[in-house]
Amino acid sequence: MARSDKALLAAFLLAALLGTWTRCLLLTDGAVLASAGWLGDAWHLYFNQITGRAVSVLMLFGPAWAARAVLGLGASAYMTVAHALYFAVPLVLWLVLRAIERDRLFSRLYLAIVLVLMYFPSELIVGIGLWLIWLALVSDRARSARGVVLATLLLGAAMAFTHPTLALMSLLYVVFGLILAALGRPVPPRTVFASAALSVLLLAAYFATSRWLPPTNPTVTAALETNRYDYINPVWMLKTLAYCPMLAALWFLLLVPGAGTVRVRWRLLQPATLIVAVLGLWCAAAGTSLMTWPYARHTGAYVLALALVLALPAPAEWLRQAERPLMLFAAICAVAVVSYNVDLFLFGRFVDRNLKPGVSDVAAAPDPWPSKRPQPAAARILFKYAAGKEYVRDVVMPTYDWFRVTLAFYSFFRSDRQSVLFHPLGGGADWLPFTCPPVEEALDHAHDAQDRMFLNFFAQHYCAR
Repeated sequence: MARSDKALLAAFLLAALLGTWTRCLLLTDGAVLASAGWLGDAWHLYFNQITGRAVSVLMLFGPAWAARAVLGLGASAYMTVAHALYFAVPLVLWLVLRAIERDRLFSRLYLAIVLVLMYFPSELIVGIGLWLIWLALVSDRARSARGVVLATLLLGAAMAFTHPTLALMSLLYVVFGLILAALGRPVPPRTVFASAALSVLLLAAYFATSRWLPPTNPTVTAALETNRYDYINPVWMLKTLAYCPMLAALWFLLLVPGAGTVRVRWRLLQPATLIVAVLGLWCAAAGTSLMTWPYARHTGAYVLALALVLALPAPAEWLRQAERPLMLFAAICAVAVVSYNVDLFLFGRFVDRNLKPGVSDVAAAPDPWPSKRPQPAAARILFKYAAGKEYVRDVVMPTYDWFRVTLAFYSFFRSDRQSVLFHPLGGGADWLPFTCPPVEEALDHAHDAQDRMFLNFFAQHYCAR
């Protein structure tokens, strides 16, 4: 195993261990996805609202749901297992890539991109893994045309139920591939033709599932409509890099090994690589990073497609040039993981001080609760420790309280199901993940009084009608 492989794997394992310890998924949409498997029929409670992403959701959270049913786990053990199994999925996909790839570039790029996505339960984690497995098979010259067609049909069918961004990723691969061919540095031609066919298949599947398998929860529909243009809006994508400059540094490090493909002299890029890496390390350590993980999904798939197009004309050269950038990439991610989990630890301590038995509105919490997350500002982006007089109150809480709905899930499991601390919701822009009929059905089969309390809370405050 090369040094860059070891560095990326070490950063991944560090992130998985710390994220499981702090229960990082409970701060984001993962709270809904993981909790649904504990509360009852996860498909009926929530998973069926995002049927078009069913393969990803079931791969990431289905094993924990099954473990809950088969092993009869307690709440704390279940949540630990849910995190561990979630992090195991990209590791398994990485191992599959290593087993089938001819060149190590696919598995290295996958582990790198996962490091920037893994703390937000994006369906792209599975989708990109399947897409890279498909591309590794297609780019193998020893594989027959029939094998390529079969791989495209079978893996394309699975990718159709992961995330629609894969269709755009495939289209960009075609565009980038044609540009390089015009410059005399072509990628394997059949990968371009296969990507064109795959993009047609994925776009057709996206429009079909959008029409015939839409959510029935109006707040889920509104949330998907609001966020769908983030993947095609170039202004927003540039804003994400400004809000999270660590991302810009990471994307540079993924692209720079392929600079030789477009005839940029490597020795001219070496000083720039070190400068960018130092900037990335600083932002990883000193910038607030909650939104780094979800923001990465809006640009990461496209950067990966470009990195692959630059790598495939000369894989051996790319692997040689990628060693140092990928090790720097892993170092930045490791620092960001530690910084992030320290903040999650502080967040948990603040929540603990405000817990009391039963259901409580944050407005009545003993400590003053920040009422609104401030917009990104230079102080929080570049040196979060100077952004407020009291770090936890002025920086951690306003930043990490972005996902307002998930506080109820987080406090419920953190208190061993004794307390629910929540924000009043119900406005036009609020996301209420559960609809009322499944919640009422789950109430009829609640495991115990604690779950009944939580489900009653949802029935009264947080379910969409």
